Amino acid sequence: MLATFWTAVFYQPFYNIMIIGISVLPNGDLGIAIILLTIIIKLALFPLNQKAIEGQIKMNSVQGEVNAIKERVTDKVEQNKQVFALYKEKNISPFSSCLPLLVQAIVLIALYRAFLGILGIIHPAVLYPFVHQTGMINLHFLGFIDLSSKRSIVFAILVGVTQLIQAKLMQGRQAKPTGTGMQAEFARNMQTQMIYGLPIMTAGLSYFLFPSAVALYWITSNIFTIGQELYTRRKMKGKSLA
Repeated sequence: MLATFWTAVFYQPFYNIMIIGISVLPNGDLGIAIILLTIIIKLALFPLNQKAIEGQIKMNSVQGEVNAIKERVTDKVEQNKQVFALYKEKNISPFSSCLPLLVQAIVLIALYRAFLGILGIIHPAVLYPFVHQTGMINLHFLGFIDLSSKRSIVFAILVGVTQLIQAKLMQGRQAKPTGTGMQAEFARNMQTQMIYGLPIMTAGLSYFLFPSAVALYWITSNIFTIGQELYTRRKMKGKSLA
């Protein structure tokens, strides 16, 4: 039941869109199809991500008031009650970033499965009736980058660099841990590790585990997200990001 739902809702649509894209593109370039599909997906998720980014920026802008509540109120229950009341007053949803992360994780898994399916044998049973099996799939992006292979150092570096830029931009809209205690120090260390550790991890995964087709998706997605972050920061210019 769950496998059928997954195939019908996530895997099959992406698989068919990829086949359609390959069939209409010059030379059946899988790489260009991946870039176009990634942009389409990111545009579809744009409003959801926009709301999440703006929500975090707003949360950061009231962090001073949140810290004041935590200093003034010692009871944790009452402290949380007043913090959530502040968020409600400012029209801030503290959980607005959770859904976009979940959706993007599901999309990444579905795309990964679709890429693997296209890199192997095309399965006619998965195609929609109006989608015709393409006669040629060009696995060499721009004519020389084999998207079916792993260990592309160029793609791994690009994944890591774009992920690092994205993480640094995200840091600018997140509340910075305050205080001098062990808990605050632990939070600062965790934030630093996320900023630099995640790019290293994604670069390693792109090099050792994923085929270059998935790395290309990751690069395109990161670049789009960086652009959306810069757009949102300019749109909300004048609000505190510190």
